[in-house]
Amino acid sequence: MYLKKMDLDQVLKRYLERLRDVGFFERKVERVKTRDALGRTLASAVFAHRSVPHYNAAAVDGIAVRSVDTIGASKHAPKKLTKDRYEFVNTGQPIREGFDAVIMIEDVHFLQDSSVQVFEPVPQFHNVRLIGEDVVEYDMLFPRYHRLAPQDLALLLAAGVFEVDVLKKMKCVVVPTGDEIVDPTAELKEGLIPETNSLLVKAFLEKLGAEVAVFQIVKDDVRMLEEALHAFLPKSDMLLFIGGSSAGEKDFVYRLLEKTGEVFAHGLNLRPGKPTVLSIVEKKPVIGLPGFPSSCFTVLERIVRPIIDEWYGRRDCEADFVEAESVRRVHSFVGEDEIVRGVVAKVKERYVFVPLKRGSAVMSSLSRMNGTLVVPKGEEVIEEGQKVWIKLESSKCCIDDTVLFVGSNDPLVDRLVDLLCERKLNLTVVSVGSLGGVRAIARAQAHLGGIHLFDPETETYNLPYLRKMLNNFVLVKFAKRLQGIVVQKGNPKSIKTLYDLARSDVKFINRQKASGTRILLDYYLEKLGIEPSKINGYENEESTHIGVALKVKKGLADAGLAVAYVAKLMDLDFVPICWEDYDLLILPEFFEDERFKIILDVTTSNEFRNLASAYAGYDISEAGKIILEGREL
Repeated sequence: MYLKKMDLDQVLKRYLERLRDVGFFERKVERVKTRDALGRTLASAVFAHRSVPHYNAAAVDGIAVRSVDTIGASKHAPKKLTKDRYEFVNTGQPIREGFDAVIMIEDVHFLQDSSVQVFEPVPQFHNVRLIGEDVVEYDMLFPRYHRLAPQDLALLLAAGVFEVDVLKKMKCVVVPTGDEIVDPTAELKEGLIPETNSLLVKAFLEKLGAEVAVFQIVKDDVRMLEEALHAFLPKSDMLLFIGGSSAGEKDFVYRLLEKTGEVFAHGLNLRPGKPTVLSIVEKKPVIGLPGFPSSCFTVLERIVRPIIDEWYGRRDCEADFVEAESVRRVHSFVGEDEIVRGVVAKVKERYVFVPLKRGSAVMSSLSRMNGTLVVPKGEEVIEEGQKVWIKLESSKCCIDDTVLFVGSNDPLVDRLVDLLCERKLNLTVVSVGSLGGVRAIARAQAHLGGIHLFDPETETYNLPYLRKMLNNFVLVKFAKRLQGIVVQKGNPKSIKTLYDLARSDVKFINRQKASGTRILLDYYLEKLGIEPSKINGYENEESTHIGVALKVKKGLADAGLAVAYVAKLMDLDFVPICWEDYDLLILPEFFEDERFKIILDVTTSNEFRNLASAYAGYDISEAGKIILEGREL
């Protein structure tokens, strides 16, 4: 008889809860070299130690020039550059100080006196791969519990991360049992069965990241089974017996585990998979797996996998194809198939696809993507909203659970992402600026987004814009943050006000159009009567606060608008301008979703508040306050 036969869901829930109670899932951490970390699970968030690339590099073979020297060039009136006004560069070669653009070699006409002719003007940084274009120093590369893939290791090394803290591998010992089983290579007589389950179990566990040892076959003998238990349990985190778990005369595993530990189930209401024993011995899971391969595999999938996934803080399933709506317009090369990597999420019962950074040198998209779009040769444009087929690079169930954040960039959001991993919630962030976030919510192309939209008429944030642009909305207060001018250490140019940005000796780095910071800057420029054309570098854009700070730190600019935190992070000086409201705009249909409740719970938690208190220029005293359709709840 099966003495403790139970339903699968019921016993799994009880079993995992009991393992948590005895401390089995307490995180055990070790540090390993990045080169040896393939497949390992991160124990904590990892941040870039250096930018990628770490210098300004030529993106093509050609000549480095000063963009100002090409102004006015045309086919009818080419510009002549003497040999002291250009230099040859190859792809990847550093751009020497004084030069700020590269012209492709095939677009240059060489004259006999070693001078060259150019036939069109080139903008600043044309064909230049700028420092930090892919990754900026101090960027969060991965949150805790991320399982490292081959492309992740390359990104870590490129970003100067040579060691990482990972969760210790779960050590599993597999013990095949039975009088009738023999080595598969042995001569098979009637009544003998080749022992193949141990290979099945070992390969399954190793694929999930466990370290596995297989012991020799143990006969159906209580004393020998007990010796194996006491010998291998101290050396393992989980012990798995194969066979002997049913209710027959020689099925001794249940009796042994009942004697030595706490048995939660003897028999499952599951076919195949019924003859299973689940127990805890010395605060460790000890499982009796069925001897039939199909039953054994079922229990591995339904019982053992969840235990290992909980150990590593992750979920893992098979990939698939889905039809999704493209959130952005995608331009492609007519003559080639192109693979576009991006983020897939399920919003309002249909899938959306957000393309990520593109380019043969970009590494971060390989690690951030969960889906790929193949744009076939001959198709030049994928329109915004167009239906496309996406190959999932993650499991469909994980993608269905993904929460998509599209909007303005903020460093605290990265920390929120990391904390949510502890709650098994995957928040994927795509930075497109505040207006881009509002647009995504309006079109139901994201679950939530960050916004900080300054309204010049009322001199307040967000609500005036939302009341003009949306019929109804849900807004969650997140943080007040200090915006200002980031300048080089010691403020060598003595930049004290926005008026100083118009000085001829000051180089400026701007934020991208549609970003809240750009809107704020333009408001102040108009208010102060400063013409944008008078600012050297107004047209040069960066998509994140930390990217602005990096450009200033590396001398590519003297000043840029960003939050106070990144100035402190980069050891730069800061000239404060104003406090602003950075809030979370929520898709109304997402408001009742359990995942939103988790986000709200973490946002208002003491852990998040304590973390935010260490960030210069932040005030989260109102975090979690909800405004529904313009009315406070």
